[in-house]
Amino acid sequence: MTFFHDLIAGGAEGLAKGAGQLARDLRAAITGKEAMTAEQHAAILARADAMEAAAQKFEHDSALGQIDINKLDAQSGSLFKGGWRPAVGWICVAGIGYEFLLRNLLPWGCEVAALAVGKTVAIPPMPGLDLQSLIGLLFALLGMGGYRMFEKIKGAAAR
Repeated sequence: MTFFHDLIAGGAEGLAKGAGQLARDLRAAITGKEAMTAEQHAAILARADAMEAAAQKFEHDSALGQIDINKLDAQSGSLFKGGWRPAVGWICVAGIGYEFLLRNLLPWGCEVAALAVGKTVAIPPMPGLDLQSLIGLLFALLGMGGYRMFEKIKGAAAR
């Protein structure tokens, strides 16, 4: 409120005084009431570096844990663990095959067959699939498949 009061009361001098007070108020809101000393600034930077190092160590340890889990999964002979990616892959292939081939060619084939026997039929359009989700899932699986192939080449996979 001081900024506006000084601006109205003092013109250009009030503007400069009000802007200076506003800058001090902003600094106080961000860093505290007084300006930081070099030691305080260094201590804050040291704490920030320690926190960043701890976060990087946590991420590294988490990645190592996930690698161990992936190795155990790769060694498992269970169809439930190893068979879901191929199953989802075949679902994607079937869906894309339906959308691009069957959905267009089946009604056309039925009409041609009906005309061949001398009949006319009105075939309603077949429903479409959500291709955006299907192709997104397929690309994700292809990325995982590439990673799995890399594991097999490097000998990390048991199968």
